[in-house]
Amino acid sequence: MCRGSLTVLDTIEDIERHRGAIEELAEHTAHPNPFYEPWYLLTLLEVPRRMRRLRFLLVHGTDDDGSGAPDTLIGFFPFEQKRLHPLCPVSCLCPWLDTFGWTLRRTPLLRAGAVGNSLAVLGKWLASRLQAPKILILDDLPGGSEIADAVERWFARDPRLCHALEIRESHLYRRQSDAETYLARVLSGKRRRHLRRLRRLLEELGPVRVADVEGADDIDRLIDEFIALESSQWKGRLGTSMASMPEGAAIAKTILKKAHRRKRLSLLTLRVGDRLVAARSAFVSPPGCFGFKMAYDESPPYARCGPGFLLDIEGIHRLHDNANPLGAGIEWLDSCAVETATLPLSMRTEALRLHRYLVAVRGGVGEIVTRRFSKVIKALPWRMRRLSAF
Repeated sequence: MCRGSLTVLDTIEDIERHRGAIEELAEHTAHPNPFYEPWYLLTLLEVPRRMRRLRFLLVHGTDDDGSGAPDTLIGFFPFEQKRLHPLCPVSCLCPWLDTFGWTLRRTPLLRAGAVGNSLAVLGKWLASRLQAPKILILDDLPGGSEIADAVERWFARDPRLCHALEIRESHLYRRQSDAETYLARVLSGKRRRHLRRLRRLLEELGPVRVADVEGADDIDRLIDEFIALESSQWKGRLGTSMASMPEGAAIAKTILKKAHRRKRLSLLTLRVGDRLVAARSAFVSPPGCFGFKMAYDESPPYARCGPGFLLDIEGIHRLHDNANPLGAGIEWLDSCAVETATLPLSMRTEALRLHRYLVAVRGGVGEIVTRRFSKVIKALPWRMRRLSAF
């Protein structure tokens, strides 16, 4: 049963006015997503972007069982309206993505215990719309989660809607009984011995020290070092590093400092002497943690020691340490990496299956496009596929 109402926000000022309610929702979500929390999202919304049409949906209502106040915020869906593809003149509501592509997860914020009602209100709103778009996209829904299960029940109960499903993989680090059990599960004995040899090689270059932000005397200097290290590697040469984007370094620093003030930042660093040779940032969002950016020194003496792998080993140890920010209340780490990323693929405990749904009202062009779009887009060359809205 649908018990609630939906409000559409289309300006940054509107979103700012609801900031407190969205932050409260983020503390009680069925699945966390720091990239859609106001401290992160509003920072990147202020970056100019041409032809951006915001359609951020707020759902107010009760829990699935009818309990709770009807004016409680139970769903936050950040969308933008755009064409599904330049070759397909059909508009859709696509999960919002920032200019830089730093919104690494686009899971909507849905209140635990009220996911079904949130989706029911969303479906009612979509079916009642008289004007386009008649298609919306839900992305990055973790398989087996409360959200993914509720979406399947939603489609089964609402005959007005049709959908198409795509599944892709990322990499999940799930906490085990202890770090040694974890490493024994993901690495062979030969591989672990090889990593220990790499550690000894690194120690021959100077004293090795690993630290996180809780031991940083100057967070500004630490973040500047991290951004400079990323810019010095292959990402800088390809123009995809944080510092390669217009104002990217300043905006990244703002985001990282905001996370640090909220005690949500892990910035794990590996140094040889005073030289930073590897660093990995992540946002803590209990019961999980989300990878953000990683960098390592590509200079021959250091690169041959695999500093990125060595730092990831240290991260696994800290994931199992309740006295560490990466371990206190943390059950898993979402790498937020692509399926082919070598390091997280070798270190993960399991594949993270992410569901993407194209949803449309039955009848008309919306249903036709939804059912056929995925097959058509896969037949296009890569350069044309990457122009799709998601």
